[in-house]
Amino acid sequence: MAKAIKFHSLGSSLSPIERYAPPAIFFHWAVALLVVIAYAAVITKGYLPKGSAPRALSMTIHEWAGIAVLILAVPRLLWRLIKGAPGALPGQGWLVRFGSSVVHLLLYVFLFAQPVLGYLTLNAGGHVLTIPGLDIALPQFIGKDDEVLGSIKDIHETLGSAFYWVIGLHALAALWHHYFRRDDTLRRIV
Repeated sequence: MAKAIKFHSLGSSLSPIERYAPPAIFFHWAVALLVVIAYAAVITKGYLPKGSAPRALSMTIHEWAGIAVLILAVPRLLWRLIKGAPGALPGQGWLVRFGSSVVHLLLYVFLFAQPVLGYLTLNAGGHVLTIPGLDIALPQFIGKDDEVLGSIKDIHETLGSAFYWVIGLHALAALWHHYFRRDDTLRRIV
């Protein structure tokens, strides 16, 4: 194997110290894809007739995408805590660094809170999630309770709606850095 795969962006002069490591890049994009799938599935569900097989499939996709987000969020956070993140690029003012830190913290809260709240919503609704093909039920943390179901579901949906904005802000900031500031912020994670 004469040529190894290099993780360098075209047109970027970033050193490995300035870039996110390949595992961090993988976790970022895999989780981002799963979040998009979860959102798309729950939005699609809203357009499908109640009781229909496509609606049930859409909800199943939403549930498993959420579980997968939680599964990947754990090693993602551990990687970040152990390995850290690259330092700020030159020219990034304190306000940009502070805003970035706040948005990243909120995103991590979201990656854990949303799947946990979604899973507790299933529990409170009496819905047992089983591993496809193995028919193994995941553990129930709370029992069926309609009152608790309503409260947890409201929080899950409200947090999900709020995070449309946080995720959008994160994506817009990356594009702003790339196209208007013309710095390497986005290139560090691709």
